[in-house]
Amino acid sequence: ARVYFEDAFQWFIDRFAAGKRHADPEEDFFDVIIMDACDPTNDFVTKLYVDSTFVWSIYNGLSESGVFVAQIGRSSSHTGGIDETKMFKRMFEEVGFESMHIYDEGHSGFYEPWSHLVALKSAASRKLWYRNSAQTEIEIQKRISTTYSGKPALLYFDASVMSSYQLPDKVHEDVYCRLQERRECKAAWEMIKNHTIDVEIINTGHAFNPLYERNILHYEPNEGSIQSRVFVWL
Repeated sequence: ARVYFEDAFQWFIDRFAAGKRHADPEEDFFDVIIMDACDPTNDFVTKLYVDSTFVWSIYNGLSESGVFVAQIGRSSSHTGGIDETKMFKRMFEEVGFESMHIYDEGHSGFYEPWSHLVALKSAASRKLWYRNSAQTEIEIQKRISTTYSGKPALLYFDASVMSSYQLPDKVHEDVYCRLQERRECKAAWEMIKNHTIDVEIINTGHAFNPLYERNILHYEPNEGSIQSRVFVWL
């Protein structure tokens, strides 16, 4: 793996901003980009989350089925206020990400659960996000090396944990509906209750909508394993 001691923000803009080509011919598109920046509520890193040039560079730097992952601060609560990352999610949808998922993790080393956003460039990649536990366990066994001690290499992740990530917590649905007109959420509940939802429209028209995600199971058969190229910055 190559390690760059550079400003990752500028590195991506220089190579992948709209209208630019690779500065380095050896560079390739990434299958996964992981951003572990400071909290999006921190003024120092606000630019990371709302700068359109940077967001476009992330999108352009991914392969056609690429995945972007970022921590987005402490998990929401039922008594909390507005969604402080709504602009970030909206911008990612506007540049072309077709599917976004949010999950909460309690083993991040903080005093409370932390939320993470997974943005899929193509809605077709949902089949990987919604793999069943058996398929996920097989992929883990294929990809994770065996330890000399025989102990599990992953402390807080296995197939059952992945299953818990697949649907967002009810609180994310509540927060989402606070931001929408109540009429929209009420109409959605009527469609869900009457089983009249057009799944194709939902899959392509709602990149981030926990209301639909919690009530419709997006599952497609797995088509085999994939070799991936990953970029991570801390």
